[in-house]
Amino acid sequence: MDDDIKTQRTIDHAWRYFELHAQQRMTVFNFYLAISGLIAAGVGVCLQQGSKFSFLASLLGVFLGLVSFLFWKLDQRVSELIKLAESTLCKIELATGNDEILIFSKERLVSRKGGLFSIWTYGRCFRMTFLSVGLIGGAFAVLPHVVDFSSKPDEGKYSYRYVIKI
Repeated sequence: MDDDIKTQRTIDHAWRYFELHAQQRMTVFNFYLAISGLIAAGVGVCLQQGSKFSFLASLLGVFLGLVSFLFWKLDQRVSELIKLAESTLCKIELATGNDEILIFSKERLVSRKGGLFSIWTYGRCFRMTFLSVGLIGGAFAVLPHVVDFSSKPDEGKYSYRYVIKI
């Protein structure tokens, strides 16, 4: 087998590996959004029913936090696999000696400032989503025991009232 065929197979293998895990990352994140939405809808239904389902709403809130943590860890793993593929593709690009095709190598040189209005990576956006939804899950775990979210009419003039349980 000559070197051109070997090189092409190496490039194809590295690209397919990168493509597989990049697609897997997006699929897993979409699945996370669907599951989180269903859990949040369940919490909303429980909160509308008043205090009789507050324990279930709390359990769903804890579950939402757990789901966020698990998907964050899955995303970390897939991110590492993608970075491994990118590293291999960078080495292949550099081995060609053609500066015009250094897509992955040039992308790594781009400065990513940490500011709020800078360009964010997929990973940063995903981590912010996991953190936000996880914290909302934590709030759902506690708030049903502190605030009555019942949508049923009340004699008072406020639809939401504070409930202090001692």
